[in-house]
Amino acid sequence: MNKSLSLYLDVWRFSAAMIVFLSHVASQKISGGLFWQTKAYDQTAVMIFFVMSGFVIAFVTEKKEKNLFSFSIARISRLYSVLIPALVVTIIFDYIGFKINPEFYLGGPWPFDTENLFTNYFLSFFMIQNVWNLGFNPGINQPFWSLSFEWLYYIIFACAFFLKSKWKYLLLTIFAIIAGPTILALLPIWIAGFVLYKAMQKSTSSEYSFTRAVISLLALILLVFFGPEIRSIDFNSTFIQRKEIFGDYFDALMFCIHIYFSPALLKSFSAVLERFESYIRWVASLTFALYLFHRPIIQTVAAINPYDNSHWLYLLALFFIPFTIVVTIGRWAEKQKYTIKNLLASKFQSKY
Repeated sequence: MNKSLSLYLDVWRFSAAMIVFLSHVASQKISGGLFWQTKAYDQTAVMIFFVMSGFVIAFVTEKKEKNLFSFSIARISRLYSVLIPALVVTIIFDYIGFKINPEFYLGGPWPFDTENLFTNYFLSFFMIQNVWNLGFNPGINQPFWSLSFEWLYYIIFACAFFLKSKWKYLLLTIFAIIAGPTILALLPIWIAGFVLYKAMQKSTSSEYSFTRAVISLLALILLVFFGPEIRSIDFNSTFIQRKEIFGDYFDALMFCIHIYFSPALLKSFSAVLERFESYIRWVASLTFALYLFHRPIIQTVAAINPYDNSHWLYLLALFFIPFTIVVTIGRWAEKQKYTIKNLLASKFQSKY
């Protein structure tokens, strides 16, 4: 993967996290609809995350994580370094906000389960809170829903890619049953990211580069202008609780096409990307923390807000407080993946 493509994917990572953040800020009860345009793309952003997750796994299993042990400790350390602090942040901010303004939680913009708190947090810690459409996300932090999907994709992939024994297909069946139909229904989107990386590795030079650049740009235009329309087409199924699945697949396909042909497009502004490399890498490092931290924080800020939700001080707090926490605690949490990885490696290396 060349530097310009890597930087471009980092731009997408942070942009997708920002779309999710802004789409939640856009709630009428939180900001009166500020940045309402982003609400049409919040699920698109998650599909982009799934594609990029598969893409990254294809990269790391080719370059670094070449056995089940190294793959497992890398994935565990990556997820838990941010997941655990995110659960703590959720507990603290939900407690403060609910204590001060319970009506805003019970009748607010997102569901808040007060009857199954322990179950919600327990299942979320193991990232199985959304298997079989359980929907037991921790507190007000609904973005946790996608972790069940990604975690099961990692496990299913590891079984399929690394295991060679006769137990391989039995384990695949067991984990597929645990995941449930909704998680499995979006698995091809994650796999598309893996295939995308492999296809780009085999792709030769950009002969007809202008044509390839046009195709890349056209796919992005289709995603932006037609994605919300496709997403409005309901998919009805007894078992698959994903009404927007047509939009999910459309967005993922357009994004894959865009990225596949993007090297030709990147020739025009690779110098700009490389000039701002340090800034792009820095904001991209905040992506996971921003995604998992922001929801309970903005809910609490809104719950304790003494002003009208259009007041400039309130709007400033709505952005300043989450980003301050993400840049400090979140960035610190991201770095702990190396500590966790080294700890796991030293503890289990001899056994494998």
